[in-house]
This record gives sequence, C-alpha cells and structure tokens, in this order.
Amino acid sequence: MQEHISDIHTSGMPEAQSRPSRHVRIVTMLVLSIVLTWLAGYWIRQGEIVALSAQMTEAVPSIPGLTALLLLVLLNPLIRRLPYVRELSAGELVVCYLFVTVATFMFACGVTRFLIATLSAPWYYSTPVAPIDTLAPNIPQWLSPPELLYHKWLYEASPTGEIPWEVWRTPVVIWSGFFLLFGGTLLCLMILFAEQWIEHERLVFPLVRLPLEILGEEGGMPLFKNPVTWIGIGLATLLNLYLMTRAVFFGGPMGTLTFDLSTGITDAPWSYIRPLQVDLRPELIGLGYLISTELSFSIWFFHLFQKAQAVIMAASGYRVGGMPFAAEQGIGAYIILGIVLLWKGRHVFTHAWSGLFRPEVARNDRFPYRWALLGLIAGVTGLVLFFIAAGMDAWLAGVYLAILLIVGMVYGRLRAETGVPILWAFPYGQQHKLLWNFLGQAGIVRGATDLTSPTVFAMMGFLSRGFFPTVSGYQIEGLNLAERTGVDTRKMIVTLLLAIVVGSAFSFVFHLQPYYQEGGIGLRGGIWGDTTARQEYQNVLRASEMPVPPDVPRIVATLGGGVLVALISAARSYWFGFPLHPMGYVLAGSFGHKLWGPFLVVWVIKTALLRYGGSRSYLRALPGFLGFAIGHFITAGLIWGSLGAALGGPFLRWGVWFG
Repeated sequence: MQEHISDIHTSGMPEAQSRPSRHVRIVTMLVLSIVLTWLAGYWIRQGEIVALSAQMTEAVPSIPGLTALLLLVLLNPLIRRLPYVRELSAGELVVCYLFVTVATFMFACGVTRFLIATLSAPWYYSTPVAPIDTLAPNIPQWLSPPELLYHKWLYEASPTGEIPWEVWRTPVVIWSGFFLLFGGTLLCLMILFAEQWIEHERLVFPLVRLPLEILGEEGGMPLFKNPVTWIGIGLATLLNLYLMTRAVFFGGPMGTLTFDLSTGITDAPWSYIRPLQVDLRPELIGLGYLISTELSFSIWFFHLFQKAQAVIMAASGYRVGGMPFAAEQGIGAYIILGIVLLWKGRHVFTHAWSGLFRPEVARNDRFPYRWALLGLIAGVTGLVLFFIAAGMDAWLAGVYLAILLIVGMVYGRLRAETGVPILWAFPYGQQHKLLWNFLGQAGIVRGATDLTSPTVFAMMGFLSRGFFPTVSGYQIEGLNLAERTGVDTRKMIVTLLLAIVVGSAFSFVFHLQPYYQEGGIGLRGGIWGDTTARQEYQNVLRASEMPVPPDVPRIVATLGGGVLVALISAARSYWFGFPLHPMGYVLAGSFGHKLWGPFLVVWVIKTALLRYGGSRSYLRALPGFLGFAIGHFITAGLIWGSLGAALGGPFLRWGVWFG
C-alpha cells in the first residue's frame, strides 16, 4: 500500500514537480544531521573536555558519526511503518553519516581545541624567563580576544560562568569561515582527482566498506546477521572488559595492550633501537584487515628499517638526538609524493582549464572540474590573503600554504589507496618545522624589531601539529560513497562543506562553555595543546635573540626521505612484483610507531588465510574483523566513554585514545 501511495504521488506529476520532494528529503536529512551533531556536542563536551574518558572524535570514523549511522539503521525499520513516509535510502543515510562525522571531526583535539590553546597561550603562560605575552599583541583582534582578562577567565573560569561573547563572536565567525575556506580548497583538490582515483586507477577505498557493510550495500549476508561479525564484537568486548578491570581494580595502565620489546636493551649501539613498542589497537587490527598485505608488510618493515638506521648510525659514531629523524624522512616522502600526484593528474587540470573558456568541453564531466578549479584558485588566493592580513609575510604565507595543501592532498590519497584508519598519519608538526629546518631561525625571524610575521606563523602552527588538513580523507571517501550510493555529487559537496562550518561553530560553543564555567586548567581534559603552543611562541622569542642556522642533519633526512620514496616508486614501476610499497614508507615516517604492531599482526593473519584458504577464507573472516573494530568503538568509545562522562569516578581510571 505504501509503495502504491508513493507511485500515486510521483507517476502523475511532471518531472519538474517531483523534484522539490527530493530536495525536501535532502534538506530534512541535513536538518536531522545538524540536530544529531548538536546532541553529540553535549556528549563530546562531557566525555572529551570535562571528564576525558575517551577521545571519541579522534577515531576513524568519528564515533559520533558511526553512532548516528548505527542509530538510523536501527530506526529505519520503524520509520518504514509510519504512514506516508518511506524508509531512508542508503544515499540519505550516507549523507547523514558523513555530515555528523565531518562536523564532529571539528570538535576533535587536533582542530578547535588546539586552535583555542594556540590563541590563548601567549596571554596566559608568559613568564619573566619567557615573556611570550610581548608577542600576543601581534595576533589580530579579529582572531583572538585582545585582553589578558578574557584569556585568564578561559583557564580559571569567569566570575559569573558566562562566556564573554562580545569578544569571541568575531573570532568564532572568522575562524569558522577560515575552516570553510581551507576545507573547501582541499575539497576542490579531491574533486579534481576523484575520477582518476576512482575510475581510472580504481583505488579500493578500504574504509568505505565499513559504512557500506553496515548499510547492506555490499551484497551477501547482512553484516549484523552474520555470526562471524558477532564473534568479532564479542572478542573486542572481552578484551576491553579485561583492560577495564585491570585498570580500574588493579591499577593497570590506561589504553590498549602495549608491549615494550626493547626492555633490557641498554648497551650501545643496540640501545638506539629504543623505544620499540607494540600497541595492539583493536580498531587498527580490525580495519587494517581491509588493507593489502604488501602495504601492511611495508609499514612494519620500514618502521624496523628506520630502527636499523639508528643502530647503524650509532655504531658508526654518529649519535645525534632524534636520529634517524623518521618524521623528517616522512615529510620529505610526503612532498615528493605530492609532486608526483600533481604531475600524474596534470591532464585533469588542463581539462578543467579548457572547460573554463569552452563550456562544451565540460558538458559531459561526471565531476564539476571547471568549478573545482575555480574554487581551488579562489581558495588558494583567499587563504594567502588571510595569512597576509593576519600579519604573515607574503612569501612565507605562500610556501607554508603550499606545504599544508600538499600534505592534505597526499593524506587524501593515503585514505583512498590504503584506508589507514588514523587521523595522525602524517609527519606530526613537520609542515611547520620544515621551514625552520631549511631556512634557519634567521630566515624567518629577520630581526627583533618586528615579530608579527613569525608570531602569526607560530599561531598557524596548529595546522601542522593538529590534523585539520586530514579532512581530505573524509572528503574523498564522501565522493566515493556518493558514487556508490547514488547521491548527487553536488549535494555531497554541499554536505561536506556545510558540515565543516556547522561543526566549527558548534565546536567553539561546546568548548568555550566548560572553559569559562569551570576553567580550562580545572578540567580533566584541559585545554589540549597549550604546552605545544607555548613552545612555538618561545621559539620565536629565542630566535629573535639568538637565531640558529639551518638544521643540516634534518635537511639531509628530509631530502633522503624524498629520494628513497622516489626510488621505491620507480622500483615498483620497473620491477613487477616488487614487494615494498611507497605508501608503507610514508606511513612509517608518519605515526609508524603506533601503526607497525597492529599491521604486523594483520599481515601475519591475512598471509596465512590467503595462502591456506584463498580469497574465500579472507572474505569469510572479513565480517569478524569489522565486528572487532565496531565492537571496540561501541564498548570502549560509546559505552565506556558515556559511563565516564556521566558518572566519573572509577570510570575515569581507564582512558581510551583512538589517535
């Protein structure tokens, strides 16, 4: 009967009259997504900022986003029973899932929380030894409140508990617009590469399989009706119950299973292998099962390769702190991969440029290339002007922005090709440090008379120490999900952009409320990133007094990383069956210490399954691994995070981090 009513409403109408109903459905889903994001804000505020029971927004996918998807899938059969209402389609569920995921991504410690710490640190943490408050006036008033009192209240609570919106209103609007501009620029890059990556190179987009399996879009037995799925969920639950019990009742360590393989190794040069820890994270093992064996092998191989570098360097008498500079190797590899991606995608840019002047060229494009190119040009121009207006030198603004965009682009490629389920899979802070290393402090701080440009450069360091540029991963996956579920590309683009600006605005509200009501330093979650931000401003002061020259060892490591990833890529091109993957080397220099253990486990299991059971065994085990990840997200993130947020006390003795 319901289908018959739907036919009556559509079959007798012209196409032009049936369109508004589809638009109404999309608008309804966006409104529902905004409401779910606002409700998630209370959960995130209590769980991450006040109690710090679990870093739910740090997970990939964001646990609030995954929870929204599971909730709507659970309620969909009930929605179907309502009169004159049809069930939500897979495309509509994907729109809601991605909106909540991206919007709550903006709440994470590596985005708004780090930004607030960066804006407030020079005002609050100044000391006679490091008077960084002398740099604070260099931050424009339209980006941060211009008086110490408001920042003091941020850390110690305001007398009335009220938020001084009169001084925060403009910065919130400006920064939300900035995130929209930056995210839109990254999205334009992803659109320009989308067809090549999706259709021509046929990248597998491993993480996209999780929501599609939940939606039942992959065929076969539905995920939650498969007993293998529940075996995985059960194993994750049992593991987390063990870890919770160990931490709460026996004073065990927080987090997941961690083993230090370098305990007892104290003699040089072997001691330079330390630390060598294995973190067995259920979500990395569960979702890592989707990654190819050659990539999982390459990740742990190259991590151990870097440890071997340290031992060899120490044995040869070269012993410098930080060697073998894995992160510097990582940023070098990132930059070279970015250049390679731009070269391989040059024809798309040429085609989009032609479409600007000849619309007939772009008429049959599956993606809006010419508009994406216009958006990219406008976005880059707008971001450079933003940096300059804030006080950064034009040359520094241009170079820094180029590095940030390359890292965001390569991370998007990483997610599309490898599906690595972690937001920190980039060389932490190296986009910023790269310029300090190559130019030296004198190259950025030219004199002590005017420190405006280096101060703003230090402030913008949150974009390299935080993970906002990794939003490109959700963006390229969103475009792929739109293709696979029939969502119009333009609607998906609007969804992804709207999620950024709504998430940013909501995030400021839900962070500033507890800060001014209870004081940031009094909260268990604190104002994350304030120590790092303070160090950035202290570096500027030190550089103005006694600048150091370019860091030659780190420059060599950066160049070496670029050369090595180029050689690995060339070897794969000319040697069929070459076992090492360049992305594995990139990831080894980008949070490889957290990735190598889980991917070693995954590599062993997948290799055994494929060798002795073939692809059939691999596919039969897949729901179990997805269940293992989902079970961890539910028990450690959703349930335990909620218990800690609501009840505190013993539920805070075991904290869960997904980064």
